Amino acid sequence: MAYSSTRIFRLVLFFLVLSSLLVMRLFYLQVIQGQQLALEGLNIRVQGLPVEVARGEILDCNRLPLTNTTQQYSLVVFPGQVEHTPLQLWRKLNTIVSLPNEQLEYFLQGIHTSEYPFRLAKDISSDTAKKINDLNIPGIIAIAEKTRYGQGMLASHILGYINSADNKGVSGIEGMYDELLRGNQPEYVAAIVDASQQIIPGLGYKRLKLTASNNETNIVLTIDKQIQQKVENSMDRTIVKGAVVVMRPSTGEILAMASRPGFDANNLSRYLEQSSAPLLNRAISAYQPGSVFKLVVAAAALENKTVKMNDVFFDSGYIDVNSIRFQGWDYGEAPKGYLTITEAMAHSSNPVFIEVALKLGAEKLIAMAAKFGYGSRTNLGFLGESEGNLPAADQLYPGDLANLAIGQGFCEATPVQVAQTVATIVNDGLKVEPYIVSLLTTPDGAIVKKFQARPGMRVISRQTAERLRNMMMAVTQYGTGQAAYVDVFGSAGKTGSAETGRTNTNGKGINHAWFAGFTPFEHPKYVIVVFVEEGMSGSNVAAPIFRDIATEILKN
Repeated sequence: MAYSSTRIFRLVLFFLVLSSLLVMRLFYLQVIQGQQLALEGLNIRVQGLPVEVARGEILDCNRLPLTNTTQQYSLVVFPGQVEHTPLQLWRKLNTIVSLPNEQLEYFLQGIHTSEYPFRLAKDISSDTAKKINDLNIPGIIAIAEKTRYGQGMLASHILGYINSADNKGVSGIEGMYDELLRGNQPEYVAAIVDASQQIIPGLGYKRLKLTASNNETNIVLTIDKQIQQKVENSMDRTIVKGAVVVMRPSTGEILAMASRPGFDANNLSRYLEQSSAPLLNRAISAYQPGSVFKLVVAAAALENKTVKMNDVFFDSGYIDVNSIRFQGWDYGEAPKGYLTITEAMAHSSNPVFIEVALKLGAEKLIAMAAKFGYGSRTNLGFLGESEGNLPAADQLYPGDLANLAIGQGFCEATPVQVAQTVATIVNDGLKVEPYIVSLLTTPDGAIVKKFQARPGMRVISRQTAERLRNMMMAVTQYGTGQAAYVDVFGSAGKTGSAETGRTNTNGKGINHAWFAGFTPFEHPKYVIVVFVEEGMSGSNVAAPIFRDIATEILKN
Protein backbone atom coordinates (compact mmCIF):
# COMPACT_ATOMS: atom_id res chain seq x y z
CA MET A 1 0.00 0.00 0.00
CA ALA A 2 2.83 2.36 0.91
CA TYR A 3 4.59 1.52 -2.36
CA SER A 4 1.40 2.31 -4.35
CA SER A 5 1.05 5.69 -2.61
CA THR A 6 4.63 6.57 -3.44
CA ARG A 7 4.08 5.77 -7.13
CA ILE A 8 0.91 7.90 -7.25
CA PHE A 9 2.76 10.77 -5.56
CA ARG A 10 5.58 10.58 -8.11
CA LEU A 11 3.13 10.53 -11.02
CA VAL A 12 1.26 13.53 -9.65
CA LEU A 13 4.56 15.38 -9.11
CA PHE A 14 5.69 14.51 -12.64
CA PHE A 15 2.50 15.87 -14.20
CA LEU A 16 2.65 19.01 -12.01
CA VAL A 17 6.22 19.72 -13.15
CA LEU A 18 5.29 19.01 -16.78
CA SER A 19 2.26 21.30 -16.55
CA SER A 20 4.36 24.05 -14.97
CA LEU A 21 6.91 23.81 -17.77
CA LEU A 22 4.14 24.00 -20.38
CA VAL A 23 2.60 27.05 -18.68
CA MET A 24 6.01 28.73 -18.48
CA ARG A 25 6.62 28.00 -22.17
CA LEU A 26 3.23 29.40 -23.15
CA PHE A 27 3.89 32.49 -21.04
CA TYR A 28 7.26 32.97 -22.74
CA LEU A 29 5.79 32.58 -26.24
CA GLN A 30 2.67 34.67 -25.70
CA VAL A 31 3.88 37.42 -23.39
CA ILE A 32 7.64 37.78 -23.65
CA GLN A 33 8.06 36.90 -27.32
CA GLY A 34 4.49 37.61 -28.42
CA GLN A 35 5.25 40.88 -30.18
CA GLN A 36 8.29 39.50 -32.01
CA LEU A 37 6.37 36.40 -33.13
CA ALA A 38 3.51 38.61 -34.29
CA LEU A 39 5.97 40.59 -36.39
CA GLU A 40 7.36 37.39 -37.90
CA GLY A 41 3.81 36.22 -38.59
CA LEU A 42 3.08 39.54 -40.25
CA ASN A 43 6.05 39.09 -42.57
CA ILE A 44 4.84 35.63 -43.58
CA ARG A 45 1.10 36.15 -44.04
CA VAL A 46 0.76 39.89 -44.59
CA GLN A 47 2.16 42.22 -47.20
CA GLY A 48 2.16 45.45 -45.22
CA LEU A 49 3.27 49.07 -45.56
CA PRO A 50 3.60 51.36 -42.51
CA VAL A 51 1.17 54.23 -43.07
CA GLU A 52 0.81 55.92 -39.72
CA VAL A 53 3.25 56.04 -36.84
CA ALA A 54 2.09 56.58 -33.30
CA ARG A 55 3.69 59.70 -31.90
CA GLY A 56 2.77 62.07 -29.11
CA GLU A 57 1.61 65.61 -29.79
CA ILE A 58 3.71 68.73 -29.26
CA LEU A 59 1.40 71.38 -27.81
CA ASP A 60 1.59 75.07 -26.93
CA CYS A 61 0.95 76.47 -23.44
CA ASN A 62 -2.81 76.37 -24.09
CA ARG A 63 -2.52 72.75 -25.31
CA LEU A 64 -3.07 73.67 -28.92
CA PRO A 65 -1.19 71.43 -31.40
CA LEU A 66 1.84 73.01 -33.05
CA THR A 67 2.56 70.41 -35.75
CA ASN A 68 -0.72 71.02 -37.63
CA THR A 69 -0.96 67.27 -38.27
CA THR A 70 -3.26 66.73 -41.26
CA GLN A 71 -4.78 63.85 -43.22
CA GLN A 72 -3.61 63.12 -46.74
CA TYR A 73 -4.28 60.34 -49.27
CA SER A 74 -1.64 58.19 -50.90
CA LEU A 75 -1.70 55.79 -53.84
CA VAL A 76 -0.23 52.40 -52.83
CA VAL A 77 0.78 49.54 -55.16
CA PHE A 78 0.86 45.87 -54.04
CA PRO A 79 3.06 44.23 -56.77
CA GLY A 80 2.02 40.67 -55.85
CA GLN A 81 -1.65 41.37 -56.60
CA VAL A 82 -1.25 43.37 -59.87
CA GLU A 83 -3.03 41.63 -62.79
CA HIS A 84 -2.59 44.24 -65.56
CA THR A 85 0.67 44.60 -67.44
CA PRO A 86 2.67 47.44 -65.85
CA LEU A 87 2.23 49.84 -68.81
CA GLN A 88 -1.51 49.13 -69.01
CA LEU A 89 -1.83 49.84 -65.31
CA TRP A 90 0.24 53.02 -65.62
CA ARG A 91 -2.01 54.34 -68.40
CA LYS A 92 -5.15 53.40 -66.47
CA LEU A 93 -3.96 55.20 -63.35
CA ASN A 94 -3.02 58.28 -65.38
CA THR A 95 -6.63 58.69 -66.44
CA ILE A 96 -7.49 59.29 -62.79
CA VAL A 97 -4.43 60.88 -61.20
CA SER A 98 -1.70 62.83 -62.97
CA LEU A 99 1.59 60.98 -62.49
CA PRO A 100 4.86 62.65 -63.57
CA ASN A 101 6.78 60.83 -66.31
CA GLU A 102 9.88 60.58 -64.13
CA GLN A 103 7.88 58.31 -61.80
CA LEU A 104 7.45 55.67 -64.53
CA GLU A 105 10.87 54.07 -64.00
CA TYR A 106 10.29 53.92 -60.25
CA PHE A 107 6.87 52.34 -60.85
CA LEU A 108 8.19 49.71 -63.29
CA GLN A 109 11.09 48.82 -61.02
CA GLY A 110 8.74 48.43 -58.06
CA ILE A 111 6.36 46.21 -60.03
CA HIS A 112 9.12 43.94 -61.37
CA THR A 113 11.53 43.69 -58.44
CA SER A 114 9.69 44.41 -55.18
CA GLU A 115 7.78 41.87 -53.11
CA TYR A 116 6.50 44.61 -50.86
CA PRO A 117 3.94 47.38 -51.36
CA PHE A 118 5.14 50.93 -52.09
CA ARG A 119 3.70 54.42 -52.39
CA LEU A 120 3.38 55.66 -55.94
CA ALA A 121 1.92 59.09 -55.15
CA LYS A 122 1.21 61.29 -52.13
CA ASP A 123 -1.14 64.21 -51.51
CA ILE A 124 -3.87 63.01 -53.86
CA SER A 125 -7.33 64.46 -53.24
CA SER A 126 -10.04 62.61 -51.37
CA ASP A 127 -12.21 62.59 -54.53
CA THR A 128 -9.38 61.01 -56.52
CA ALA A 129 -8.82 58.44 -53.77
CA LYS A 130 -12.50 57.48 -53.89
CA LYS A 131 -12.43 57.09 -57.69
CA ILE A 132 -9.39 54.79 -57.46
CA ASN A 133 -10.92 52.60 -54.78
CA ASP A 134 -14.29 52.41 -56.58
CA LEU A 135 -12.55 50.82 -59.59
CA ASN A 136 -11.29 47.90 -57.45
CA ILE A 137 -8.10 47.56 -59.50
CA PRO A 138 -6.19 44.48 -58.26
CA GLY A 139 -3.04 45.55 -56.42
CA ILE A 140 -4.04 49.23 -56.23
CA ILE A 141 -5.50 51.04 -53.21
CA ALA A 142 -5.77 54.67 -52.09
CA ILE A 143 -5.33 55.09 -48.34
CA ALA A 144 -5.75 57.87 -45.81
CA GLU A 145 -2.76 58.61 -43.60
CA LYS A 146 -1.65 61.42 -41.34
CA THR A 147 1.10 63.86 -42.23
CA ARG A 148 3.05 64.77 -39.08
CA TYR A 149 3.84 68.29 -40.29
CA GLY A 150 0.89 70.02 -41.87
CA GLN A 151 0.83 73.13 -44.02
CA GLY A 152 1.38 76.31 -42.05
CA MET A 153 3.16 74.53 -39.20
CA LEU A 154 4.73 76.95 -36.72
CA ALA A 155 8.02 76.84 -34.82
CA SER A 156 9.75 74.42 -37.18
CA HIS A 157 13.18 74.92 -35.57
CA ILE A 158 11.76 74.33 -32.09
CA LEU A 159 9.80 71.23 -33.05
CA GLY A 160 12.54 69.81 -35.28
CA TYR A 161 11.79 66.81 -37.46
CA ILE A 162 11.69 63.02 -37.55
CA ASN A 163 13.15 60.38 -39.82
CA SER A 164 9.93 59.06 -41.34
CA ALA A 165 11.59 55.73 -42.19
CA ASP A 166 11.89 54.73 -38.53
CA ASN A 167 9.79 57.34 -36.70
CA LYS A 168 12.89 58.55 -34.85
CA GLY A 169 13.22 62.17 -33.78
CA VAL A 170 16.31 63.87 -35.21
CA SER A 171 16.32 67.49 -34.03
CA GLY A 172 14.50 69.98 -31.83
CA ILE A 173 11.86 68.74 -29.38
CA GLU A 174 11.32 65.69 -31.64
CA GLY A 175 14.93 64.67 -31.01
CA MET A 176 15.21 65.73 -27.35
CA TYR A 177 12.08 63.82 -26.30
CA ASP A 178 12.08 61.11 -28.95
CA GLU A 179 11.73 58.16 -26.56
CA LEU A 180 8.72 59.76 -24.87
CA LEU A 181 7.02 60.91 -28.07
CA ARG A 182 7.43 57.63 -29.92
CA GLY A 183 4.66 55.03 -29.61
CA ASN A 184 5.03 51.25 -29.70
CA GLN A 185 4.15 50.23 -33.23
CA PRO A 186 3.11 51.81 -36.53
CA GLU A 187 -0.21 51.10 -38.20
CA TYR A 188 -0.05 49.12 -41.45
CA VAL A 189 -2.14 48.92 -44.59
CA ALA A 190 -1.88 45.26 -45.49
CA ALA A 191 -3.00 42.56 -47.87
CA ILE A 192 -3.81 39.33 -46.01
CA VAL A 193 -2.36 36.65 -48.30
CA ASP A 194 -1.99 32.88 -48.49
CA ALA A 195 1.23 30.95 -49.08
CA SER A 196 1.11 31.82 -52.81
CA GLN A 197 0.86 35.55 -51.97
CA GLN A 198 -2.74 35.79 -53.18
CA ILE A 199 -5.31 37.72 -51.16
CA ILE A 200 -7.42 35.44 -48.97
CA PRO A 201 -11.03 35.77 -50.19
CA GLY A 202 -13.20 37.99 -48.01
CA LEU A 203 -10.31 39.70 -46.21
CA GLY A 204 -8.98 42.12 -48.82
CA TYR A 205 -6.93 45.10 -47.62
CA LYS A 206 -6.90 45.90 -43.91
CA ARG A 207 -5.44 48.48 -41.57
CA LEU A 208 -3.58 46.63 -38.83
CA LYS A 209 -1.96 47.63 -35.58
CA LEU A 210 -0.09 44.84 -33.80
CA THR A 211 -0.38 46.31 -30.34
CA ALA A 212 -2.13 49.25 -28.78
CA SER A 213 0.14 52.27 -29.27
CA ASN A 214 -0.77 54.24 -26.19
CA ASN A 215 2.65 54.69 -24.64
CA GLU A 216 3.45 57.94 -26.42
CA THR A 217 3.68 61.12 -24.33
CA ASN A 218 2.49 64.62 -25.23
CA ILE A 219 4.96 67.47 -24.73
CA VAL A 220 3.43 70.79 -23.62
CA LEU A 221 5.67 73.79 -24.35
CA THR A 222 5.77 77.29 -22.88
CA ILE A 223 5.29 78.59 -26.44
CA ASP A 224 2.13 80.65 -26.96
CA LYS A 225 0.80 79.77 -30.42
CA GLN A 226 -0.79 83.20 -30.93
CA ILE A 227 2.44 85.03 -30.09
CA GLN A 228 4.47 82.60 -32.18
CA GLN A 229 2.15 83.24 -35.13
CA LYS A 230 2.52 87.03 -34.79
CA VAL A 231 6.30 86.72 -34.60
CA GLU A 232 6.52 84.49 -37.67
CA ASN A 233 4.12 86.69 -39.66
CA SER A 234 6.34 89.69 -38.96
CA MET A 235 9.51 87.78 -39.79
CA ASP A 236 8.08 86.56 -43.10
CA ARG A 237 7.60 90.21 -44.08
CA THR A 238 10.88 91.59 -42.81
CA ILE A 239 13.64 89.04 -42.16
CA VAL A 240 15.40 86.89 -44.73
CA LYS A 241 17.96 85.51 -42.26
CA GLY A 242 17.75 85.98 -38.52
CA ALA A 243 15.93 85.11 -35.32
CA VAL A 244 13.42 86.45 -32.81
CA VAL A 245 13.00 85.39 -29.17
CA VAL A 246 10.10 86.40 -26.90
CA MET A 247 10.58 85.59 -23.22
CA ARG A 248 8.61 86.17 -20.00
CA PRO A 249 11.20 87.92 -17.81
CA SER A 250 9.80 86.89 -14.42
CA THR A 251 9.87 83.13 -15.12
CA GLY A 252 12.15 82.49 -18.10
CA GLU A 253 9.35 80.95 -20.18
CA ILE A 254 10.06 81.14 -23.92
CA LEU A 255 6.78 82.41 -25.40
CA ALA A 256 8.01 82.45 -28.99
CA MET A 257 11.22 81.57 -30.78
CA ALA A 258 11.69 81.53 -34.53
CA SER A 259 14.51 81.39 -37.05
CA ARG A 260 14.65 82.35 -40.71
CA PRO A 261 14.88 81.00 -43.31
CA GLY A 262 12.46 78.27 -42.29
CA PHE A 263 11.96 74.78 -43.72
CA ASP A 264 9.30 72.21 -44.53
CA ALA A 265 9.94 69.14 -42.38
CA ASN A 266 8.20 66.95 -44.99
CA ASN A 267 10.77 67.81 -47.68
CA LEU A 268 14.12 68.11 -45.92
CA SER A 269 16.30 67.07 -48.86
CA ARG A 270 15.64 70.31 -50.71
CA TYR A 271 17.29 72.33 -47.90
CA LEU A 272 20.48 70.36 -47.31
CA GLU A 273 22.65 72.12 -49.88
CA GLN A 274 21.24 75.65 -49.59
CA SER A 275 23.87 78.25 -48.67
CA SER A 276 21.38 80.11 -46.46
CA ALA A 277 21.35 77.12 -44.04
CA PRO A 278 17.57 76.91 -43.43
CA LEU A 279 17.96 74.03 -40.95
CA LEU A 280 20.16 76.18 -38.67
CA ASN A 281 18.36 77.50 -35.60
CA ARG A 282 19.77 81.02 -35.45
CA ALA A 283 18.08 81.71 -32.10
CA ILE A 284 20.62 79.41 -30.40
CA SER A 285 23.57 80.18 -32.70
CA ALA A 286 26.32 82.62 -31.71
CA TYR A 287 27.06 85.99 -33.30
CA GLN A 288 28.87 89.14 -32.24
CA PRO A 289 26.33 91.15 -30.24
CA GLY A 290 27.65 94.59 -31.12
CA SER A 291 26.47 97.49 -28.96
CA VAL A 292 23.87 95.36 -27.16
CA PHE A 293 26.85 94.25 -25.04
CA LYS A 294 27.13 97.81 -23.68
CA LEU A 295 24.39 96.81 -21.23
CA VAL A 296 26.86 94.40 -19.63
CA VAL A 297 29.63 97.04 -19.59
CA ALA A 298 27.31 99.52 -17.85
CA ALA A 299 26.15 96.89 -15.36
CA ALA A 300 29.74 95.98 -14.42
CA ALA A 301 30.80 99.63 -14.14
CA LEU A 302 27.84 100.56 -11.89
CA GLU A 303 28.14 97.44 -9.70
CA ASN A 304 31.86 98.02 -9.17
CA LYS A 305 31.32 101.78 -8.63
CA THR A 306 33.69 102.52 -11.50
CA VAL A 307 31.08 104.93 -12.84
CA LYS A 308 28.50 107.11 -11.10
CA MET A 309 25.30 108.25 -12.75
CA ASN A 310 26.35 111.90 -12.71
CA ASP A 311 29.83 111.30 -14.15
CA VAL A 312 30.47 113.17 -17.40
CA PHE A 313 32.48 111.83 -20.34
CA PHE A 314 33.61 113.45 -23.56
CA ASP A 315 32.83 111.85 -26.93
CA SER A 316 35.08 113.35 -29.61
CA GLY A 317 33.96 110.80 -32.20
CA TYR A 318 36.89 108.46 -31.57
CA ILE A 319 39.26 107.15 -28.93
CA ASP A 320 42.90 106.05 -29.31
CA VAL A 321 44.01 102.90 -27.48
CA ASN A 322 47.71 102.05 -27.77
CA SER A 323 47.98 103.89 -31.11
CA ILE A 324 44.84 102.12 -32.44
CA ARG A 325 41.99 104.49 -33.26
CA PHE A 326 38.47 103.25 -32.46
CA GLN A 327 35.84 105.33 -34.17
CA GLY A 328 32.27 105.89 -33.15
CA TRP A 329 29.55 104.37 -35.33
CA ASP A 330 28.65 107.95 -36.29
CA TYR A 331 32.24 109.07 -36.95
CA GLY A 332 32.22 111.88 -39.49
CA GLU A 333 29.28 113.61 -37.89
CA ALA A 334 29.67 116.30 -35.29
CA PRO A 335 31.19 114.96 -32.03
CA LYS A 336 28.67 114.23 -29.31
CA GLY A 337 30.71 116.15 -26.76
CA TYR A 338 29.97 115.82 -23.06
CA LEU A 339 27.72 112.91 -22.10
CA THR A 340 26.49 111.20 -18.94
CA ILE A 341 26.50 107.41 -18.90
CA THR A 342 22.74 107.46 -19.66
CA GLU A 343 23.27 109.75 -22.65
CA ALA A 344 26.19 107.61 -23.80
CA MET A 345 23.88 104.55 -23.74
CA ALA A 346 21.12 106.42 -25.57
CA HIS A 347 23.49 107.49 -28.36
CA SER A 348 25.49 104.23 -28.24
CA SER A 349 28.80 106.05 -27.82
CA ASN A 350 31.73 103.78 -28.64
CA PRO A 351 34.39 106.15 -27.25
CA VAL A 352 32.66 106.49 -23.88
CA PHE A 353 32.05 102.75 -23.39
CA ILE A 354 35.61 101.90 -24.41
CA GLU A 355 36.86 104.46 -21.87
CA VAL A 356 34.62 102.91 -19.20
CA ALA A 357 35.79 99.37 -20.00
CA LEU A 358 39.46 100.34 -19.84
CA LYS A 359 38.90 101.97 -16.46
CA LEU A 360 36.91 98.95 -15.23
CA GLY A 361 39.41 96.33 -16.36
CA ALA A 362 39.05 93.05 -18.23
CA GLU A 363 38.70 90.85 -15.15
CA LYS A 364 35.64 92.64 -13.73
CA LEU A 365 33.98 92.93 -17.13
CA ILE A 366 34.47 89.24 -17.96
CA ALA A 367 33.22 88.23 -14.50
CA MET A 368 30.02 90.24 -14.99
CA ALA A 369 29.43 88.83 -18.48
CA ALA A 370 29.83 85.30 -17.13
CA LYS A 371 27.28 86.01 -14.37
CA PHE A 372 24.80 87.13 -17.01
CA GLY A 373 25.32 83.78 -18.78
CA TYR A 374 27.70 84.63 -21.62
CA GLY A 375 30.04 81.79 -22.55
CA SER A 376 27.63 79.12 -21.21
CA ARG A 377 24.77 77.20 -22.79
CA THR A 378 21.34 77.75 -21.36
CA ASN A 379 19.28 74.89 -19.94
CA LEU A 380 17.00 74.70 -22.99
CA GLY A 381 18.77 71.48 -23.99
CA PHE A 382 18.60 71.86 -27.78
CA LEU A 383 21.13 69.85 -29.75
CA GLY A 384 23.54 72.25 -31.42
CA GLU A 385 22.95 75.16 -29.05
CA SER A 386 26.07 77.34 -28.93
CA GLU A 387 27.67 78.50 -25.70
CA GLY A 388 28.87 81.62 -27.49
CA ASN A 389 32.33 82.91 -26.72
CA LEU A 390 33.67 84.85 -23.77
CA PRO A 391 37.46 85.32 -23.75
CA ALA A 392 39.63 84.86 -20.69
CA ALA A 393 40.54 88.14 -18.99
CA ASP A 394 44.28 87.44 -19.03
CA GLN A 395 44.18 87.02 -22.81
CA LEU A 396 42.89 90.54 -23.46
CA TYR A 397 45.25 93.34 -24.41
CA PRO A 398 43.90 96.91 -24.21
CA GLY A 399 42.88 96.83 -27.88
CA ASP A 400 41.01 93.54 -27.33
CA LEU A 401 39.25 95.01 -24.30
CA ALA A 402 38.24 98.03 -26.37
CA ASN A 403 36.68 95.70 -28.95
CA LEU A 404 34.91 93.72 -26.23
CA ALA A 405 33.41 96.91 -24.80
CA ILE A 406 31.44 97.42 -28.01
CA GLY A 407 30.54 93.73 -28.53
CA GLN A 408 33.15 93.03 -31.21
CA GLY A 409 36.28 90.91 -31.42
CA PHE A 410 36.22 87.69 -29.40
CA CYS A 411 32.74 88.23 -27.96
CA GLU A 412 29.88 86.09 -29.33
CA ALA A 413 26.38 85.49 -27.98
CA THR A 414 23.16 83.82 -29.01
CA PRO A 415 19.81 85.66 -29.24
CA VAL A 416 18.60 83.52 -26.31
CA GLN A 417 21.57 84.63 -24.18
CA VAL A 418 20.86 88.26 -25.05
CA ALA A 419 17.20 87.74 -24.06
CA GLN A 420 18.40 86.33 -20.75
CA THR A 421 20.50 89.47 -20.18
CA VAL A 422 17.55 91.80 -20.77
CA ALA A 423 15.26 89.62 -18.64
CA THR A 424 17.75 89.86 -15.75
CA ILE A 425 17.68 93.66 -15.94
CA VAL A 426 13.86 93.66 -16.10
CA ASN A 427 13.65 91.16 -13.22
CA ASP A 428 15.36 93.55 -10.77
CA GLY A 429 18.74 91.89 -11.22
CA LEU A 430 17.64 88.26 -10.73
CA LYS A 431 18.64 85.91 -13.56
CA VAL A 432 16.15 83.14 -14.30
CA GLU A 433 17.02 80.28 -16.62
CA PRO A 434 15.04 80.20 -19.88
CA TYR A 435 12.93 77.07 -20.36
CA ILE A 436 10.59 75.83 -23.08
CA VAL A 437 9.00 72.56 -21.86
CA SER A 438 6.33 72.96 -19.16
CA LEU A 439 4.51 69.61 -18.98
CA LEU A 440 4.64 65.98 -19.97
CA THR A 441 1.16 64.46 -20.29
CA THR A 442 -0.57 61.27 -21.34
CA PRO A 443 -2.52 61.34 -24.64
CA ASP A 444 -5.71 62.03 -22.67
CA GLY A 445 -4.12 65.01 -20.89
CA ALA A 446 -3.18 63.63 -17.47
CA ILE A 447 -0.02 65.31 -16.16
CA VAL A 448 2.99 63.00 -15.93
CA LYS A 449 5.62 65.62 -15.04
CA LYS A 450 5.61 69.37 -14.48
CA PHE A 451 8.54 71.73 -15.10
CA GLN A 452 8.62 75.01 -13.21
CA ALA A 453 10.74 78.13 -13.22
CA ARG A 454 13.85 77.83 -11.09
CA PRO A 455 14.64 80.37 -8.37
CA GLY A 456 16.53 83.34 -9.77
CA MET A 457 20.20 84.10 -9.06
CA ARG A 458 21.23 87.61 -8.06
CA VAL A 459 23.47 89.10 -10.77
CA ILE A 460 23.15 92.85 -10.13
CA SER A 461 21.49 94.94 -7.44
CA ARG A 462 17.95 96.26 -7.71
CA GLN A 463 19.34 99.78 -7.93
CA THR A 464 21.65 98.91 -10.84
CA ALA A 465 18.83 97.11 -12.64
CA GLU A 466 16.55 100.15 -12.28
CA ARG A 467 19.27 102.46 -13.60
CA LEU A 468 19.86 100.20 -16.59
CA ARG A 469 16.13 100.15 -17.39
CA ASN A 470 16.10 103.95 -17.37
CA MET A 471 19.12 103.99 -19.70
CA MET A 472 17.29 101.64 -22.06
CA MET A 473 14.26 103.93 -21.93
CA ALA A 474 16.48 106.80 -23.02
CA VAL A 475 17.51 104.72 -26.05
CA THR A 476 13.91 104.56 -27.31
CA GLN A 477 12.92 108.09 -26.24
CA TYR A 478 15.70 110.14 -27.81
CA GLY A 479 18.49 107.78 -28.80
CA THR A 480 19.36 105.22 -31.46
CA GLY A 481 16.27 103.06 -30.77
CA GLN A 482 13.45 105.55 -31.29
CA ALA A 483 12.05 103.34 -34.06
CA ALA A 484 11.44 100.67 -31.39
CA TYR A 485 9.21 102.82 -29.21
CA VAL A 486 5.75 101.33 -28.66
CA ASP A 487 2.95 103.88 -28.39
CA VAL A 488 0.73 103.87 -25.29
CA PHE A 489 2.59 101.03 -23.55
CA GLY A 490 6.15 102.29 -23.83
CA SER A 491 9.24 100.20 -24.48
CA ALA A 492 12.95 100.24 -23.79
CA GLY A 493 15.98 98.48 -25.17
CA LYS A 494 19.33 98.66 -26.90
CA THR A 495 20.34 98.70 -30.55
CA GLY A 496 23.33 96.87 -31.94
CA SER A 497 25.10 96.83 -35.29
CA ALA A 498 27.87 94.24 -35.23
CA GLU A 499 30.59 94.32 -37.87
CA THR A 500 31.25 91.03 -39.64
CA GLY A 501 34.54 92.07 -41.27
CA ARG A 502 33.05 91.47 -44.72
CA THR A 503 31.98 93.95 -47.36
CA ASN A 504 29.24 93.94 -49.96
CA THR A 505 29.65 94.51 -53.71
CA ASN A 506 29.69 98.27 -53.11
CA GLY A 507 32.57 97.94 -50.69
CA LYS A 508 30.38 98.79 -47.70
CA GLY A 509 30.89 96.86 -44.48
CA ILE A 510 28.30 94.14 -43.72
CA ASN A 511 26.81 94.32 -40.23
CA HIS A 512 24.43 92.17 -38.22
CA ALA A 513 21.48 94.13 -36.81
CA TRP A 514 20.16 93.74 -33.24
CA PHE A 515 17.51 95.18 -31.02
CA ALA A 516 16.99 93.78 -27.52
CA GLY A 517 14.34 95.26 -25.30
CA PHE A 518 11.19 94.94 -23.23
CA THR A 519 7.61 96.17 -23.13
CA PRO A 520 5.53 97.67 -21.51
CA PHE A 521 7.92 99.98 -19.68
CA GLU A 522 5.83 99.83 -16.49
CA HIS A 523 5.36 96.26 -15.26
CA PRO A 524 7.16 94.65 -18.25
CA LYS A 525 5.61 91.42 -19.55
CA TYR A 526 7.73 90.64 -22.59
CA VAL A 527 11.42 90.62 -23.42
CA ILE A 528 11.87 90.62 -27.20
CA VAL A 529 15.17 90.15 -29.02
CA VAL A 530 15.38 90.73 -32.77
CA PHE A 531 18.46 89.59 -34.69
CA VAL A 532 18.78 90.21 -38.43
CA GLU A 533 21.76 88.51 -40.01
CA GLU A 534 23.50 90.98 -42.34
CA GLY A 535 20.70 93.43 -41.54
CA MET A 536 23.22 96.31 -41.48
CA SER A 537 21.55 98.61 -38.91
CA GLY A 538 20.04 97.92 -35.53
CA SER A 539 18.41 101.35 -35.50
CA ASN A 540 16.90 101.24 -38.98
CA VAL A 541 16.16 97.51 -39.40
CA ALA A 542 15.92 95.59 -36.11
CA ALA A 543 14.26 98.32 -34.03
CA PRO A 544 11.17 98.72 -36.29
CA ILE A 545 10.70 94.92 -36.31
CA PHE A 546 10.74 94.95 -32.51
CA ARG A 547 8.05 97.65 -32.48
CA ASP A 548 5.95 95.73 -35.02
CA ILE A 549 6.07 92.49 -33.01
CA ALA A 550 5.53 94.20 -29.64
CA THR A 551 2.56 96.18 -30.94
CA GLU A 552 0.91 93.03 -32.34
CA ILE A 553 1.43 91.09 -29.10
CA LEU A 554 0.09 93.92 -26.92
CA LYS A 555 -3.10 94.24 -28.97
CA ASN A 556 -4.51 91.40 -26.88
